[in-house]
Parts: sequence; C-alpha cells; structure tokens
Amino acid sequence: MPAWTDLVSQEFAEVDLGDERLERRCQQLVSQLWAQPDKSLPQACGNWADTKAAYRFFSNERVTREKLLEPHVAQTILRCSREEAILAIQDTTSFTMGVRHSEGLGPVGYIDEVRGFLAHSALAVCATDGEILGVLHQEVWARGKKKPKNERPRTVRRRPRESERWVRGIEGVSQLSIQTKLVHVFDREGDVYEAIELLERTGQRFVIRASSNRRLNGGQGYLLDNIRKTPKLGSMKIEVAARDGHEARAAVLDIRATTSRIRPPLELKSPGREIEVGIIHLVESKPGPGCEALEWFLLTSEAHATVEECAQVAGYYTKRWKIEEFHMALKTGCRLEDRQLQRRERLEAFLGMADVIAILLLRLRDLARRDADALAHTMLNPIQISLLTKKYHKLDEQPTVRAALRAVAQLGGFLGRRGDGEPGWRTIWRGAQSLLLMEYGCIVAAGVA
Repeated sequence: MPAWTDLVSQEFAEVDLGDERLERRCQQLVSQLWAQPDKSLPQACGNWADTKAAYRFFSNERVTREKLLEPHVAQTILRCSREEAILAIQDTTSFTMGVRHSEGLGPVGYIDEVRGFLAHSALAVCATDGEILGVLHQEVWARGKKKPKNERPRTVRRRPRESERWVRGIEGVSQLSIQTKLVHVFDREGDVYEAIELLERTGQRFVIRASSNRRLNGGQGYLLDNIRKTPKLGSMKIEVAARDGHEARAAVLDIRATTSRIRPPLELKSPGREIEVGIIHLVESKPGPGCEALEWFLLTSEAHATVEECAQVAGYYTKRWKIEEFHMALKTGCRLEDRQLQRRERLEAFLGMADVIAILLLRLRDLARRDADALAHTMLNPIQISLLTKKYHKLDEQPTVRAALRAVAQLGGFLGRRGDGEPGWRTIWRGAQSLLLMEYGCIVAAGVA
C-alpha cells in the first residue's frame, strides 16, 4: 500500500500529454491539490508563479479530461481484476456555476440564467464490500435550448436525447478489458428501454430500479401491477442510513419475485422486441412512526428464485449510493463548482483531475476498513505517526492503519465514541489536512532550529 500522500502521484504516473514538461506540471499540480483539494488554485499552489502555471496547464489544448483520466481508468481496471465481482454504477450529476458567463455552459435546473454542465459517470465498486475502485467511463455535456414542453413522444425519439447516455455508458464500460464478473447498476432514471434491451441482447448482467409500469407480453397487464399480485416469497432486513432528518434504522422488507416479458414502448420508430427480465418487489410493510415506507422494483438479469438470491440483488442496489458520495466529493471535497475557469474546456480538464482526487478521498476511507490490521507505517510517515501518538496518548506507538486513520479523523471532528461507527471520508479528509499542516510546522521548526 503506498503512503497516502503518494496515492495521487501513483494514479497519474502514466499520464501521457505529449509533452514531458506538461506531465511534470501535472504531477506537481495534483500533489498540491491533493494536499488541499478544497482550496482555490492560488491557495493550493502557494505562490504566483505556480498559480500562473496551473492556469496555463488547464488552458493547454493538450490537457483534456480524457487524457487525465486514462491512467486512472487503467489503474481502476487493474483493481477490478483483483475482485471476484464488481458493480458498474452509472449516474448523472450537474455542476452549477451560477450566473457566470463562462463559455460553453448551458442551463441547469429551472432558471435559464443559472449556467453549468452535466457529467454522467460509471463507477466501479466491489460487489462484496462496497469498496470504491475508480471511474470506468465518463461523458460531459452542456444543454442547449430547452425543448418544447408539449413535444410528442414520437418527435422526442427522432432527435438526440439525454437518456441515450445510459446506452453510451454501457458501451463505454463494455469496451474495457474487464475479465471480472460485472453487474451494471442504475437508479430509476436508468430505466430506459433501449439500455435494458442492449444489456439483455448482449448477455450483460444488470440491476435497475424500475420506474415505468411497462406493458407485458400477450395482454397480461402491466409490469409493476403484476408483481404486486405475486405471492410473497419471504422477507429480508436492510440498514437504512440517516437521511432528510430521519435517524438510521433497520427496515424489514417483504419480497416478491417473478420473471416477465416486457414489450417495447409504442413510440419507438421500429417495433423492437420483447425482453425477458427478472423483477423483484421489495416493500416495507411496517415502517416506523413518521417514516415513509421503502418500496423498490428491481429489474435484473440475476437469479431471483429464493430469498437469498433476491437479497443479493438488493445488496447490489444498496451500493448505488456510492456514486452519490463520489459526486459529493467532487462538489464539497474538490469544490468544482467554485472554480474560476472561464471556459468549459478548462472546467472539464479540471474535472478530469478532480475525478481522481475525489475517488482517492473515498478510497482512503475504504482502505482503512479493508486493511484494518496493516501497520500505519505503510500509509503514514514517521513524523505523521509521531504527531498522532503525541496527540492521542492511547494510540499505540506502532498503530494499525485503522487506528491511525481514526485518529486522523478525530483531527477532522470525528468523536470516536463507541456507538459512532467508522469515520466518513469528510472527517478523514479534514483531519488529513490538519495533519499535513502540523507536519509542515514541525519541518519548518526543525529547519529554524
């Protein structure tokens, strides 16, 4: 395991920008941003010369999001090869740049004057323990003019549509040399017939939360209505995270499962073909006081005949929130929406670098959990360990990675009480910044002495 300060350098070691000076600048810049990812470029760079060089770097036409992501995707594929099964989780997020008139941006949200751009990513996650492995595919675009509100469905399908990004995401991931078992996981927005048809036709695995009550073969009614009438198979328990003012809780879900043949939408230009899919209905019959009952309809290619098989499919879907953490790390950890870059091409190039930093912020937390018993010197240097052991006297002189990173998280505000569980990436990240500052102070003091 490389030292955490070297994680980002390893990820960009094979970057190819066609110019050695650009590649050296890339290594220097990512190291500066890794130390202070939420700071502005002038603050992260520390002086005017480095700041000017950073702006020139992102303005260089050779520096693109795709080029910056290439070595990271290669490292991600390598990490995937070490796992028995991985999930390719797709989702979209928007980056709102306010009312700034940066070139190449488009409307986001409901107000035309608010500009920004969108990114659709496919994230690799370990299917067993949920460890985030990296980005597999990403597409970025800005919207043009808003489409007519009363546009007919057949007219919609004659022009390019944003929903086609799900198909392109599948194709992008499929082109990679991933030999491990791979399951595509989408939320309700990914319930797109063309995407389901492509997955089923090419024999790829998937778990998609259904949103459309699709027509069934032979006039047998509609998909969601039909599964509700299926006899109960059993029940399972899942842990529901705290959200929207509600405390974390354990939810007991009733399980129903069947296989259905769904018909293509009527508005397709060509009739298409019927698709056989598994569908699992999970519903909370007795939610707690003030809690809205959970209800999921999951379309799947996976086995779903038993409670255990359905529970595994549901377990795959519950890891979908990992990509929301990734988006949060881009916005909160890397402050992408606050960047003062005047053109979308520069913002995209910054996104390519921020993608990797955001992934590593999340992997830092995951590494602490996966390699809990490894000694901290594999990840922290002697000065950092010495500072932590002096600050927290209960910490062993040779602490484990888990113990050391819990101490780092305490520097970031983690209380570490018995019932607090494991620290999240934000407290580890804030604590790591404090530790770097303490280390810098020690080095300066030693130099003065």
